[in-house]
Amino acid sequence: MTEQTIKRILDVDVDGLKGLVTYTIKEMYDLIDDEGFGTIEFKLIDEFTMTFSEISKEEKIQGHSMKEEIYKEYGIEE
Repeated sequence: MTEQTIKRILDVDVDGLKGLVTYTIKEMYDLIDDEGFGTIEFKLIDEFTMTFSEISKEEKIQGHSMKEEIYKEYGIEE
């Protein structure tokens, strides 16, 4: 079987009551068997949670949004 990367994906889950944001980075890829048939699979690359105040601090330090930072850090393309 062969893996062929399609792209990386960022999922964001916001819990407004607790003031938390969970970022999940996954890689989408085709898993191609010996006969040439493929299925789409997902592989977890990283997952982390930040509070609203941590995000605010980081964005002030970096001068741009967390989304931009994560896209750059993990090679995610829009």
